[in-house]
Amino acid sequence: MTARVTGVAALVLFLTACQRIGAPPLFELRSPAETGITFANKLREDDSLYNVIDFDYLYNGGGVAIADVNNDGLLDIYFAGNMVSSRLYLNRGHFRFQEVSEAAGVGTHVWVSGVTVVDINQDGLPDLYLSVGGPDPTRRGNLLFVNQGPDKNGTPRFVEEARRFGIADAGYNTHAAFFDYDRDGDLDLYLLKNALESHNRNRIRPKVGDGQAPSTDRLYRNNGDGTFTDVSRRAGILAEGYGLGVAVTDLNGDGWPDVYVANDFLSNDLVWINNRDGTFSDRAAQYLKHQSFSAMGVDVGDVNNDGLVDIMVLDMLPHDNMRRKLLFAGESYDQFETSRRLGYQPEVVRNTLQLNNGPGPDGHPSFSEIGQLARVDATDWSWAPLLADYDNDGWKDLFITNGYPQDVTNLDYLAFVQRVSPGYLSESGGQGLERERKQRLLAWLRQRPRGKLSNYVFRNNGDLTFSDRTKAWGWTCRATPPARRTPTSTTTATWTSWSTTSTGPPSSSRTRPSGCRITTSSGSRSAAHPGTAMATERR
Repeated sequence: MTARVTGVAALVLFLTACQRIGAPPLFELRSPAETGITFANKLREDDSLYNVIDFDYLYNGGGVAIADVNNDGLLDIYFAGNMVSSRLYLNRGHFRFQEVSEAAGVGTHVWVSGVTVVDINQDGLPDLYLSVGGPDPTRRGNLLFVNQGPDKNGTPRFVEEARRFGIADAGYNTHAAFFDYDRDGDLDLYLLKNALESHNRNRIRPKVGDGQAPSTDRLYRNNGDGTFTDVSRRAGILAEGYGLGVAVTDLNGDGWPDVYVANDFLSNDLVWINNRDGTFSDRAAQYLKHQSFSAMGVDVGDVNNDGLVDIMVLDMLPHDNMRRKLLFAGESYDQFETSRRLGYQPEVVRNTLQLNNGPGPDGHPSFSEIGQLARVDATDWSWAPLLADYDNDGWKDLFITNGYPQDVTNLDYLAFVQRVSPGYLSESGGQGLERERKQRLLAWLRQRPRGKLSNYVFRNNGDLTFSDRTKAWGWTCRATPPARRTPTSTTTATWTSWSTTSTGPPSSSRTRPSGCRITTSSGSRSAAHPGTAMATERR
């Protein structure tokens, strides 16, 4: 079974203009009128809680999962919502979908941050596990919709049973990955966390490695009787990290599944190597020379066809010089050295592609970071990488989703924050002053245009380099921004379906696909590759 999970689905429904350049593109847009998919993850912003100042993960989105939930041979789509209900669309064939959320019993009224497909009870029916976050801790608690099978009309029925299984975790959860870490024949659960904090999460401070931090991930062991047990401490999952992506694969080639965690802000990525005794050890410092600073999403795959698993992690470095100067102040030498003294591994503000060199004399692999060499290091505010062979030439290409509704790292905005912060105001503090300050900051952001960034798709050249084929392959469609943005309604999660089209005779020795169809999701995803399971949060 193959499933894809995204932390937010992007590029949808209101996409209007496409640019066609040269030969027919590899992908073409299918409209809502053709597909029947009208889901939109609409947000209702306010000045009290649901705004990017009080809730900095406001625009992180929900998720989307693709699986054949009624076993009719067609892949269906489940969209997770934040302030709207999640929705299930059944595939009725020929790219037509029917919305059946209420009948299937999979609607939601909580802030869903991610969705993962798993056959939790091994009955051959795909179930849905929802990671729940949001700013209100009283409304958290993960959900598990267990598939009861389809009715006579082909509509599946689900029952929510997270508490019965013991995995209704009530922390701030961003995503989940199911895998058999102890190789006992059933699927265990790695739960990705990213708790809200009252302080700046990039503030340099000592690491927390005793398992007490609210952003320490969780490992749940499947007991084999329909229940799970939290074994995080026993397994050595103690390091904190602001998780946005998780990939499960065998990194060291010993036949046991390992876990790569992409962490945002100051926290380092985690490379959990399976010790084959029920415990894990973080080998990030040993395996990697440096990492992405604000790691967003991660995918794993063999980019050079040498049989070894490579790692692609995304960050936020703009492609053009103007946006680099506009959005990033950079890290000072003192900050870098201070973080090193406190035990943090080196980080760089750009995408990283870690090439697996294979095992050394000690049996452990080493990785060479080749993101700049491969020309995939700068794709702006990026979220989820998806390694797949899009042109059917035998090499894994790279698709990257992009975008954020407001440039909160804009240096002019950060300077304005300093000017209106309590330390720079003449009056005394108090709630009234804080409300005024927040209103001024929100007003500043709302007056700025919302930039629409193109996603990227790169063609693997087969020589450790990639070529940008975004326009040539038809991925130049983007949303047309409204003339004026209202502060109370925002759409952050969107979706579109694409299908491949023949591009004529093959070019050189590389053959283009003909007569096949691919449904591609943007944002985060979870896919069952051979020997690989992964999930990536897209915020």
